[in-house]
Amino acid sequence: MNIQIRSSTTLPLLLHLQNVKGALVYFMQAGFAMLCAGSIRTKNVMNVLLWNLLDSCGGAIGFWSIGYAFAYGGDDMGGKTFIGHANFFLMDGADMEDWFFQFAFACALSSIVAGTVAERSKMQAYLCYSLFLTGFVYPVVAHAFWSTNGW
Repeated sequence: MNIQIRSSTTLPLLLHLQNVKGALVYFMQAGFAMLCAGSIRTKNVMNVLLWNLLDSCGGAIGFWSIGYAFAYGGDDMGGKTFIGHANFFLMDGADMEDWFFQFAFACALSSIVAGTVAERSKMQAYLCYSLFLTGFVYPVVAHAFWSTNGW
């Protein structure tokens, strides 16, 4: 039996599910923050929790400004590229549900190493690292594996 579903009801459901999936991935931030807090001395717990919060904020700026463009910008232009080359600052319009989903992964990636550098680096250096990771490193890898123009 072939059941037909109207596309007008399917699209909002898929977009909602994309947001739910992104939120679940984004909650990994809290898990990594608790892991970091449990692996350091008590006097530094508040600092590490602040690092994780700023990691998410800085990651949002890095991924919004150049990261999403490097990962998926110019997918419709054809040809294999090293990184994307269009849609910086989401100027050309973007599927915000997809942006949030990919941003959640970029932030989760950058917060994984927060525990390894806790109590060992300065906040400014860590924020620069986080911006670099979410703005360039993750987008290059995402472009290579998930973009239609990737390798």
